[in-house]
Amino acid sequence: MADWIPMFTLPNIALTEAIESEDVALVSTADPRIGEIASAHPAFQTYIGSFKTEFGRSLAPSFVLAHKDAPPAFRGVEALAAFRDSVSMSVIPLSWAKSLRFGHGGMGIHYSNWFSIYPWMLDKNYEHLLSMTMATSGMDEVTRLRGQSSPGISPRHLDHGFIDKILLKELLTRWQRCYRTETPEHDDVALFRSLNMANFAALMPAGVEVTMYDIGRQVSLWVSAFEILSPAKSSAFFKVYDNLKTVEFGLPALSTPIYEAHGFKTTQTKDILPCWIYGELYKARNDFLHGNPVTRERLAVRPSQRSLYIYAAPLYRLALTGFLDLRFKRDIPSQDDATAFAAFVSDRMDFRWPQSNIEAATSTILYTEEQYRARARGEAIDLYNVPLPTTDLTDCG
Repeated sequence: MADWIPMFTLPNIALTEAIESEDVALVSTADPRIGEIASAHPAFQTYIGSFKTEFGRSLAPSFVLAHKDAPPAFRGVEALAAFRDSVSMSVIPLSWAKSLRFGHGGMGIHYSNWFSIYPWMLDKNYEHLLSMTMATSGMDEVTRLRGQSSPGISPRHLDHGFIDKILLKELLTRWQRCYRTETPEHDDVALFRSLNMANFAALMPAGVEVTMYDIGRQVSLWVSAFEILSPAKSSAFFKVYDNLKTVEFGLPALSTPIYEAHGFKTTQTKDILPCWIYGELYKARNDFLHGNPVTRERLAVRPSQRSLYIYAAPLYRLALTGFLDLRFKRDIPSQDDATAFAAFVSDRMDFRWPQSNIEAATSTILYTEEQYRARARGEAIDLYNVPLPTTDLTDCG
């Protein structure tokens, strides 16, 4: 009998190497554990081999496995979905950040559709296919299955260079803590509620029929994901601001309080760039949900002419950074110990690498694409001579 049990199938991604927490793992078909299950249960091998794209091209799905001796809660739908959400949110913000920085829209995975779970899976005896969703339930024969990736998205290879390992490590630590106990801490419950909301906010707004209203709906979901991390009875954006301001920024463009964020017009208080961006997302959410007049330019930010929407995922990573207190906390060793000091510097750079990408990407909202490219080439661009965002730089319709 195999020690691992397949719980979910993710037909849209293929992995370089496994992503693991204790007793739960996301693995490729090349993983030895999948081979062990397939050897013990030929029906599972048939199931794996059934998957193709909508054009009939073979594909290798990925699987969420649980160890047979894992705590029962770890094998529950809520915990397994939270595991998936943790992986998803450790990929999507970084993918958006790299695209914003380097201009390659095809880099990484930008939408959570790629992490969608296939509705059919073999039963515990590997005899029949079962499907249980909110809409339908069914049973069928594995030999009749024609497994398929999600139409309209090409299966992607998830390279570990596009995984925010620092964030993922902390999320999986919290996942263990949350689902191992019957009385999880409030912050852990809030974290996984927020990740669930963010995973749905990160879905493609629509298919070929996408409109600005679809994008407005997704912006609303992103704002809810932020608010779950920083709840308040009123003016919730202030609590989100407070959380963002706890982040230890490395880029002065993000930490200098020179922006007129939403909510401070009467006091003339200046705030940091992440707060300004969130304030604009918050206002856009209100316009879309409350039926205020909106134009197609509502989400466009001058001078960059980029959409606020594409900054939601990187900004959410900064909110998680603050909420989780992700900072490099080791004491710096004496420079007299060259080996220890070099290791410290190297480890700190590795720790800072994902957030450095997020910060640099967030700063691109200040520049036109041409200005940002010039800045990346080392050409002098004075931040204070760039037209800076204020509350009148988005068209409120």
